Amino acid sequence: MNDILYQKFVKRWEEVTDIPPQKFGILTPYYKYIVGWVKSAPWLFLVCAAALTVVGLYYVLGPSVTYLVTLLQRGF
Repeated sequence: MNDILYQKFVKRWEEVTDIPPQKFGILTPYYKYIVGWVKSAPWLFLVCAAALTVVGLYYVLGPSVTYLVTLLQRGF
């Protein structure tokens, strides 16, 4: 009886934990490259993303981004 219950448990466990590889059509190789890079160096990715965000905000808002940052700093 315990053996049957255990076999059912193992079968269900395998169904739940078996995850197929992610596929994004023609973007799959790029996805795998980027995810591998982020997993190996997450801080480098975060620093680059933050720098791009700052440059993007400066491009969109111009010099008024300093006013926005000052306003946010005073609020906190």
